[in-house]
Amino acid sequence: MKTTARSFLILSTLMLFGAAANAVAAPTLASDVTTKVVRFKDLDLSTAVGARTLYERISAAARIVCREAAYTEMRECRTRAVDDAVKAVGSPLLSSVHGSTADHVEEVVLR
Repeated sequence: MKTTARSFLILSTLMLFGAAANAVAAPTLASDVTTKVVRFKDLDLSTAVGARTLYERISAAARIVCREAAYTEMRECRTRAVDDAVKAVGSPLLSSVHGSTADHVEEVVLR
């Protein structure tokens, strides 16, 4: 899959979850949906540094897209947006970074 297609998939995923979060709070028009483009043409996703950098960009975009969600739904919105964006990219190394980050957060919450 070409990088531009991947960027579009991530954007689409984040836009959909932003819409879903806003739809719960109040009906919105498509033009009211918060979107964030995540670019990663400059990254080498076959390296740990590239995968971590993209993960940080995806996470930051999810925070922006989901900031309008109700407080009780914000965490779920971010989690779903990041999960789907990582899956859309289809990079095993990015998935590994995501898995280790999600496992660490769950471990801290359980303590």
